[in-house]
Amino acid sequence: MTRALLQAGLRGVGTAACLGLLATSAMAQSEREHRWRIGAGTGGYVPRSSVIRTSDGSDTRLAAGPAFSVDLEYLAVQWVSVFASGSAAFPSLRLGSAIRPDVQGPSNQVMLLGATAGVLILIPGVSPHFQPTLRAGGGLKAYSFDLTGAKSQSRLTGDFGVGFRGLGNGPIEVAAEVRYLPSSIDQARLPTRGIVPQKQRQNDWLFGIGIAVRP
Repeated sequence: MTRALLQAGLRGVGTAACLGLLATSAMAQSEREHRWRIGAGTGGYVPRSSVIRTSDGSDTRLAAGPAFSVDLEYLAVQWVSVFASGSAAFPSLRLGSAIRPDVQGPSNQVMLLGATAGVLILIPGVSPHFQPTLRAGGGLKAYSFDLTGAKSQSRLTGDFGVGFRGLGNGPIEVAAEVRYLPSSIDQARLPTRGIVPQKQRQNDWLFGIGIAVRP
């Protein structure tokens, strides 16, 4: 009797150990499968600084425009991911008195392309379906002007953001984020008059909503 009980107990322990190993392996496999995240979003690009300030109040500045972004993330540790992000925005340039009056089109449209990388911290939420995020990184921002006499330029930029994610039971999630992109612009590459060109600081905001998938 005692021997039979001992054998049964050993078989139970062995079965439990096998089940534990299988569960651990499944969890590890699930984590590996969901370490990558690919997202895309759309929203608005909102510049908050003048490109050229003038004493008469007729500043040259960028107007708000539509924006699009893509993100690639990899979960490095439990709550920290590394990201690479690309963005494109399409504001227009409002001409002020410091721009030469003989400047003619073809248009005042501007294309802004951004490429940044950094870390993204995932903050556990009060709900398993809600996850706040914090972003910090930097990279490059490229200005392409459609204005006669203006030259394209690339400038360093920061990338700081706060947002949230709505997590479902599957691999697809929705997200919203506000990003702050500080940089500068070289006035010497614009058709200016009556000023000494300088590097003018730019304080830009990117608002977006999007969807993502964890393959």
